[in-house]
Parts: sequence; C-alpha cells; structure tokens
Amino acid sequence: MQVTKIQKAPIFCNATSQKREFIDIIADNVKNPRDVEDCVAVPRGIFKAYILLMIGSSLMMIANVLPSKWKAVKTCTNIASAIFTGLSAIYFAKPFAIKGLSPTVNKDTKEPVIEK
Repeated sequence: MQVTKIQKAPIFCNATSQKREFIDIIADNVKNPRDVEDCVAVPRGIFKAYILLMIGSSLMMIANVLPSKWKAVKTCTNIASAIFTGLSAIYFAKPFAIKGLSPTVNKDTKEPVIEK
C-alpha cells in the first residue's frame, strides 16, 4: 500500500484571504505537525460536526451531574446541549442534503468537477 502525503486542497472560490476558522487555530497549535499531516483527510463540515457533538454530549453530562436544586442551570445546560447536538446533525447532513455545495476535486486533473 502506497501512502502519500496529504496536500491542502486548492482554493476555488476566492483567491484572496479567507476567514480563519477555529479548525485552523487548532491545527496551528498542534505540537506535533505529523498529527495533522499524517491522517485521513476529513471534510471540515464532518470535523465541525464531531466537535459540536462532543461539546453537546459534555454539556449533557455536566447537566446530569449538577445537583437538583440548580434547576435553572440544569435546564439552560440541557438547552445548550440540544442546540450543539442539533448543529452537529446539520453539519453531518449538509453535504448530503445540499448537492453541489462544495465542488468535488478530481484526483487526476486537480480541477473542480461541478455537478449540474
């Protein structure tokens, strides 16, 4: 099995500077850059969905650990958990629900293939 280095996908829409996302900040602060470069490429939307799912699950766990006399805090934490897990479901489903949202890159030509 041949393993090649993962390269960043070219920017198709706007060649000017793009808005930095929290994923870029995480990637910049990794102590071992091989952890970022030597892995399977995952679309940003799926990565965001996993992050939001972990945040929502953590908030739900925190809400269940809080004492019952803190009813308002428990309710707010459960609502925030539902919002984060709902957003994660949207990020998981977005590539499948909206066709042609992001162009597909053909491995041989490195040009975007836009479905019509």
